[in-house]
Amino acid sequence: MLTSQVANEVGKHSVRVNCLAPHTVLVERTRRFMSEEQQRQIAAEIPLGRLGTPEDVALATLFLASENSSWITGVTLDVAGGKATD
Repeated sequence: MLTSQVANEVGKHSVRVNCLAPHTVLVERTRRFMSEEQQRQIAAEIPLGRLGTPEDVALATLFLASENSSWITGVTLDVAGGKATD
């Protein structure tokens, strides 16, 4: 709701406000604190069948920062491989 509210307030100044909501991303910390079995279990719950990568989040960020998303504001983009986020 905060993203939508701020987008409504600053849109008149041509400022876009969006939010990324990544699910489990496979980074060094994930590898260190989650066993491979835990990683497989989480990946099995994700429709695309894998954990996210930093590149997945970076590409979503680049899209929202680009002119390709120039008419998108006030949204939360789930970067979650199809897994519904709460």
